[in-house]
Amino acid sequence: MLVGMRRALRRLGCAGLALPLCVGLGAARTHADDAQVLHEYVPNVEAGEATAVLGQTQGAGASVVYDGKVLSAPEEASAQDSPAFSATPGDGQAQELPGQRSASFRPDRLTELEGTLDYYEAFNPAIAPFKRVTSLDALKLDSDGVTPVLVVSDARRHEVKVQGPDAPSPDARPRDRFWGDVLLDFSAGRSVPLPSVAPDSRILSVQTTPQTHLRIVHDAADNFFVQLTAAQQPDGPVRLVFLTDAPRAYFGSAIAHAPVGSLAGELAPLSPSIAARGRQFAAQLGISPHSDLHFALHTLTRYLREWSESATPPPDTGDIYLDLARGKKGVCRHRAYVFVVTAQALGIPARFVQNEAHSWVEVKLPDVGFMRIDLGGAAHGMQTHGASDRPVYTPALPDSLPRPDAYRESYSTLEHGVTGLRPSEADVQGRWVSPSDSAGQAPGQALFMSGPNPRASASGDAGKPDARKPLTIALSDRTTSVLRGGKLALTGKLSDATGHGVPQLRVEVSLAAKTRKDRMLLGVTVTDEEGYFRASLGIPPDLAVGDYKLVVLSPGNTHYLPVIAQ
Repeated sequence: MLVGMRRALRRLGCAGLALPLCVGLGAARTHADDAQVLHEYVPNVEAGEATAVLGQTQGAGASVVYDGKVLSAPEEASAQDSPAFSATPGDGQAQELPGQRSASFRPDRLTELEGTLDYYEAFNPAIAPFKRVTSLDALKLDSDGVTPVLVVSDARRHEVKVQGPDAPSPDARPRDRFWGDVLLDFSAGRSVPLPSVAPDSRILSVQTTPQTHLRIVHDAADNFFVQLTAAQQPDGPVRLVFLTDAPRAYFGSAIAHAPVGSLAGELAPLSPSIAARGRQFAAQLGISPHSDLHFALHTLTRYLREWSESATPPPDTGDIYLDLARGKKGVCRHRAYVFVVTAQALGIPARFVQNEAHSWVEVKLPDVGFMRIDLGGAAHGMQTHGASDRPVYTPALPDSLPRPDAYRESYSTLEHGVTGLRPSEADVQGRWVSPSDSAGQAPGQALFMSGPNPRASASGDAGKPDARKPLTIALSDRTTSVLRGGKLALTGKLSDATGHGVPQLRVEVSLAAKTRKDRMLLGVTVTDEEGYFRASLGIPPDLAVGDYKLVVLSPGNTHYLPVIAQ
């Protein structure tokens, strides 16, 4: 796979990497004085550093750097087409209406596939479809005495201090930064929901138009609110531009081996009825309060990601939690609901989170904090508004939890049925062609297979045939681009001869000059339990202009032969 490098800009301009199957690009000239600088390399940004903030002033004076590109404060009109956030409460069922937040969630039996959903992006980089609007962290019995209902454990609100754009991380965890841009409608009340990126996001700067006196608060479930602090009532919506951040581990982290209930003391008290039924269902999956946390979360996530949507809901026995849990039918909100009830019954701090287009969960891990877990739940598609000019945030680590086929086809993975994102980013993950079905191969997809190896076996016994099995490596069929000083997002799958993914295989990604045999290692990753791998790799900003080959290889192991794609 040849990678073309070309000069795109004057001075410290970033060169572009093109990744079709075979491309070579030469140097292109620009006018020295009047060329528009579209991207500019920012020095001293480490390879593992996704974002940083430049500047000493608040609001428009600060800038976010993502993948080596400067993201300036949002334009004045960027939020004008999005519905304003309002004090009007949601109804506590299905997805939220845009701009509304519910104080509770009661499950329903509408488990069929939903139509195309509208999602309004509030952040840059975009985090579609994971804008936090409603977060619920506790369970109570409904008036029927049977149904678990999700609520906020403590609705009292505490002020969130504005930290300043240069505020260092409060702990050792790296944090990534985002611009927020929303409209606030105070006509229905003086306290309005504020969307967030993560439960422990900080507010680094704020700027309002028109200038308005306000403060930001949050409750025990980390729902954020904006409150008016002066007597005047704004004549219309107030635009709030704010700089915020989130721990990088929130978007994906390794799950350690620990007792499943090691953080049970942080949960709100649970009704004995809910706890008993949650543990009863967990036992059907082989999970108990004495299980290993890593095993419990992998098992529960795999089970829920395998669900299907159906116009015929599970039989009604009078217990909607157990009906949904055992029926394996439902969309994102049903999956997230069952996850939280089951997890809390086991002693795992888990939250139900949703917005107008999607529902997911947050789980607190020892020594990590909260981590987002998406469970899928397909709709016909998702129309994203306000993100066509923004990069899409890519987690530093790939999803380490099971990713069955039903889950990968969900719109929440951005692989299917999503419109409105910036094209070069929306298709980064691509679609996969089964290695056993080359007839269905999409144009431009890279498929490579290791053949029988007559050399010595892995044990090093000379003269003996290598008995290891062949591997197939499939790279994403999408064409993407990246700038020098930026990052290359790459996805693929390693499969055996039957087409099944092979887990825990090392994958190396390198660049090789066309005229040289040595390679520049960009990074190393490992396949997940389904054989998929994903890498976000920094391209050196000082890489010389020329033609390069992108080399992706796995050295195999004691059971599988090496395989190389280049």
